[in-house]
Amino acid sequence: MKKILKKVTDETINELLQNEIILPSTYFQCFDKHAKILDLNLEDEEFHNNLDSFIAKEYEDINNYAKRTLESLHKVKNVTKDAKIAIENKDESTLQQIYHQMDELKKELDSVSNKIFRDDVTKAFNKKWIYNIFLDTNNNFKKDGILALLTIENDDYIYENYGQLIFDNLQIFLIKYITRKIKEEKLNYSIARFIKNKFIIFFDEENIKECTNILNNLKKLIDETTLKSKSGILIKPNFSFEIATYNKKDSFTETIDSSFKNL
Repeated sequence: MKKILKKVTDETINELLQNEIILPSTYFQCFDKHAKILDLNLEDEEFHNNLDSFIAKEYEDINNYAKRTLESLHKVKNVTKDAKIAIENKDESTLQQIYHQMDELKKELDSVSNKIFRDDVTKAFNKKWIYNIFLDTNNNFKKDGILALLTIENDDYIYENYGQLIFDNLQIFLIKYITRKIKEEKLNYSIARFIKNKFIIFFDEENIKECTNILNNLKKLIDETTLKSKSGILIKPNFSFEIATYNKKDSFTETIDSSFKNL
């Protein structure tokens, strides 16, 4: 249910994103159109039953995340109090134990964060991360940087002819390959899935010419690559990109709109 609703939502947003104004009626008509294309009957009783179960599961997950976070914060409070006493008493043995406790707490919080802010398929950051962590409360950039909008090409053809699994594996390969190569260049970056087949690389304190050259070289390497599935299907991965600089307090939405138009 989640995957099909997400696909309909992505298709809808992707189509409407360049509109300056989106009325509720326009969004519903577009959503309904893509739902029908994917054989999703919004009036079907079974659909509504599945939707109710899906919403209940989402609420349950949110409550679990909140509970785990509160428990971790409570532990941090107690550990901080114990650490203060241990420091005053110069108790190295206790401080060592507290260090291990803090390490375990970090793992717990990272686990919750990954559930909320990571894409299910590629493990890149997701839109929640962009809007809740990377941008300020007005959806403007927190600092200067460079943005590269990547689009995986032929996604509809691959999905329709080879299915979700092949398309997911293609995305996983591309994102892993791209991030590994960028790491080798020792660039400061974050990568997030924005929508459907589009990913954003945020470069921090880097040179746009250098970033452009690296992405162009990556594209050439990808163009020369052929992937083969276990069933013998051959896929030629391909992506395009648009790159631009942005300044602190610039609108993220306007920057993305401009990049989409250029693409």
